[in-house]
Formats: sequence, C-alpha cells, structure tokens
Amino acid sequence: MEVPVSIRDVAHLEELLSEPSDAAVEAMRQATGDVIVLGVAGKMGPTLARMARRAMDAAGRSHRVIGVSRFSSPNQQRTLETFGVETIRCDLLDESAVARLPEVPHVVFMAGRKFGSTGNEPLTWAMNFLVPSASTP
Repeated sequence: MEVPVSIRDVAHLEELLSEPSDAAVEAMRQATGDVIVLGVAGKMGPTLARMARRAMDAAGRSHRVIGVSRFSSPNQQRTLETFGVETIRCDLLDESAVARLPEVPHVVFMAGRKFGSTGNEPLTWAMNFLVPSASTP
C-alpha cells in the first residue's frame, strides 16, 4: 500500500486503516470458519471488523465476519452492515443473550471499558473482568 501525502477526510482515513495487510489476507485464507468481534462498536472495533471483512474477501473466502455490540449508535450498526459485516445486538453482561450468540471458531474480544470509568467503577470491573471470564470454560 502506498502511503498518501494527505488524508482527504474521515472516510479516506477509515479506508486506509481498514486496508488488510498481506498477512491479514493470508490469515483469512487459512481461517476455518466465521469470525466474531465482540465489542465491535468501540474505538477500534469497526475498523478491525471492516479490515477482517476486506481480508476475507481478498482471500476469496465466504466466511462471515460478525460484529457484536449493544450498538448505542444505530448509525454505527448500519455502517458496519454496509461494509458487509453482519451485526448482532447483544449486551455482553446478559448471560442468556451471550448464550444465543453463534458458536464460531474465531473470536476477537474487543469489549472492555476504560474511558468514562470514573464514578462507575462497578461497571468497569464487570466489563473488564466478568465478561471475559464468562467465556472461559
């Protein structure tokens, strides 16, 4: 990928950031099934999911890339879907909702809480400890 002299706008930046490397394309070529990104609506999740979808397409694979989040912004959910990322609304603190998520061989855990934690430390603890430990056998 050739690095541009300037970045025109946010859409151009997102295009550049989601461009899959050769290694990402090769990883998707070797993927044995779908990829699910938990916490996809965070700071890095949308770009990562879009890059995974682009890498999957470049590898000629038809596996799904699924993004999971509460999606407090419906616009973000629609944007991911326009890029070919399937989306599922799910509160990862709701064990019954998590149990209904599809079982897939490749899980990327992006859920967590850092910003805005002051004053709501119990939620931060739950998101950073309970949610990841719930998926451990």
